[in-house]
Amino acid sequence: MGFLGRIRRGFGRGRTPEEQFTDDFVATINRLPGIAKITRTDGFGIDVRRVGEPGAHSIFLGNLFAEVRHLSQAERKEAVQQFVAAMFSQPDEPESWEAAAPRLRPVLRTASYAQAGQVGGITVASRPSMRHLVEMIVIDHEHRMSLVNSDSLEEWGVTFDEAYQRGAQNLMVEGTHLARLDNGVLAVASEDTYESSRLVVPGWLAGLGDEVGIVPVAVVPSRDMMLIADERDNAAVQWVLDEGLKIFSDHPRWLSPVPYKADEDGDIVAWKPDRGHPSYAAVRLAERTLETYEYREQRTRMEKLFRQAGEDLEVTAYEVETGPDGTARSFTTWPKGHDALLPYADEILFPADSEPFRVPWSAAADVLTGEWEEALTTPPRRRTLRWPDEQVLARLRSQSSGV
Repeated sequence: MGFLGRIRRGFGRGRTPEEQFTDDFVATINRLPGIAKITRTDGFGIDVRRVGEPGAHSIFLGNLFAEVRHLSQAERKEAVQQFVAAMFSQPDEPESWEAAAPRLRPVLRTASYAQAGQVGGITVASRPSMRHLVEMIVIDHEHRMSLVNSDSLEEWGVTFDEAYQRGAQNLMVEGTHLARLDNGVLAVASEDTYESSRLVVPGWLAGLGDEVGIVPVAVVPSRDMMLIADERDNAAVQWVLDEGLKIFSDHPRWLSPVPYKADEDGDIVAWKPDRGHPSYAAVRLAERTLETYEYREQRTRMEKLFRQAGEDLEVTAYEVETGPDGTARSFTTWPKGHDALLPYADEILFPADSEPFRVPWSAAADVLTGEWEEALTTPPRRRTLRWPDEQVLARLRSQSSGV
C-alpha cells in the first residue's frame, strides 16, 4: 500500500485525512467546558469562541496534522488531547516586544513543515537554513510552543534577525547538558525540546569543538535530538550516521539525517567527505533520504492542490536505489503524454517506446532546452513542456547511464 493509502487507512474511509482529523480535533474541543461555538475555516483551520469572550481563537491544524499523521490512532488521540489542553490552559500570546522577548527560542524545522503553515494563510516567520531546513522562532510556554508569525514581528517593531538573536541568547542562558556515550559520541541531553535548535545558534557548534577538543560533526535526526562525533574518529562518525538515519526514519518529528559542521566562519554547512572517505556512502544515503522525505511531503501537498484546482499536472516521485558502485543514487521519471513537475535527481528515466533509458541530470540539462523550464517550487522542480523529439531523444540516449 502506498503512502497516501496508508494515511487514508489510518484516518478512515470516505473522507480526506484532513477532514477526518478536523472532525476528531473538533470533537476533542467540544468536550471542554465553556465552548460556545466552533467554526471551520478555509485553509485547514477552525475558529473557537468560548463563553464570555468576544473574539475567537483561530487554530491552524496543518502543522499539528503533519506531526501526528504518521502515529497510531491511540498516539494521535493522545497528542491532540495534549495540544488542546495546553492551548486552552495557557494565557493569550504576548502582545508587546517586552513581554515576548524573554520567551523567544530559535527552532530548526523542515521546509515542508514551514510551508504547511503558509498554506493555511498564516505567514510564519522563517528564513532558509541548510538545504531543506528553515530557521523559525517560537514563543516558549510551559507545556507547548507557538510559532511566531510575521504580523507579530511587525506589531512588536522588530526584525526577524533581532527576534532570532534574542531567542538564541535566551537558549544559551539556559545552558546545554551533554552526555558522552561509551563510543565517544556526544548527545545533547538538555531535555528541553530545543536540542536540535542549538545547531543553528550562531557559533555554538564551533565553540563546542574548541571547548571539548574535537572537530564536531553533528546530526539532528529529530527535533529533540543531536548526536555529535569527532570528524577524526571514523568509527564514531559512522555510528552517528547509522543511528541518525534509523532515528530519522522512525521518528514522527523527523528533522534531518544529514551530517553538519561549522565552516571557517562558524556557519553551519553540510559535511561532505571525499569519495574515498569511509563514510562517503552513508552521507550520500543520508542526503538522498532527506530529499526523499521532503519531495514526498511536497508531492502530497501539491497533488491535493492540483486536484482542487482541476489541473492535470503530474508531480513525479523522487526515488532512491543503490547504484552499481554500492552508493545511493536518485532518479525520477519523465512521463510521456502529459506535462509534469520533475524533482531534481541524479538521473532521469525516459520511458521511450523502443527502449527506456536513463540520463544523468547534468547531461540532460546540457541537451534539453525548450522541453522544460524551472518551476518556482520548494524543493526545486522543473516543469516539462513537451516530450523530446526523436533527434533530441537520440542525443539523450547517447548520454545514457543504463536503465
